[in-house]
Amino acid sequence: LLRVLDLSWVKFEGGKLPSSIGGLIHLRYLSLYGAVVSHLPSTMRNLKLLLYLNLSVNNEEPIHVPNVLKEMIQLRYLCLPYKMDDKTKLELGDLVNLEYLSGFSTQHSSVTDLLRMTKLRYLTVSLSERCNFETLSSSLRELRNLETLNFLLTPETYKVDYMGEFVLDHFIHLKQLGLAVRMSKIPDQHQLPPHLAHIYLFYCGMEEDPMPILEKLLHLKSVQLRYKAFVGSRMVCSKGGFPQLCALRISEESELEEWIVEEGS
Repeated sequence: LLRVLDLSWVKFEGGKLPSSIGGLIHLRYLSLYGAVVSHLPSTMRNLKLLLYLNLSVNNEEPIHVPNVLKEMIQLRYLCLPYKMDDKTKLELGDLVNLEYLSGFSTQHSSVTDLLRMTKLRYLTVSLSERCNFETLSSSLRELRNLETLNFLLTPETYKVDYMGEFVLDHFIHLKQLGLAVRMSKIPDQHQLPPHLAHIYLFYCGMEEDPMPILEKLLHLKSVQLRYKAFVGSRMVCSKGGFPQLCALRISEESELEEWIVEEGS
């Protein structure tokens, strides 16, 4: 009655996870983290008692994920592959017990699947070019228990400027926000979660100094500006700003030429 199976970093012959995995019907925990897998069998639909499933495989080519995860309604933790092939279409709307969901892709799943996942505390969303942001926002509004929210770009979406799209002020429990999307200006402080403690900004290409907005977030403890998050040359931290900040990390490849830190910041 095997309940825990950790196959992290395993190299499977021919990249195929054996279909016999479907016989382990008592499994509660299955990890394929870092495993070399290019094919997942449809027999995984039998693993209906899984609570934890990590499909963050080590795949250079996009992997096909069969539409069987909808059967695993007990799941609390689900990590999807970063690269899935174009044929992958996942129905996830019945996974209402999920508390952790990473790798949710708006290309491979419907954003309305998120509507009933009201127990989610951690969510990472990979944005596709065809994503309807209005529909995504209304689905996210139901996730009032979120503590960590990350938005990731794909190469196709890097050309899209998401300035003004992120209105996240209704997430009263959100402590950590990651934005790896293109936006020429950071959202106004009134559009950001009121109790935000940590913010990570990557690849944003912001032309305007984000500090005048970030320094007004009273609970902020750490800020990261990485990989061309800010492409301007001048940054100012005002007196009285960042009352609780403990850590600030700025990319070494930053184009910053002048950084003014006023006394009392």
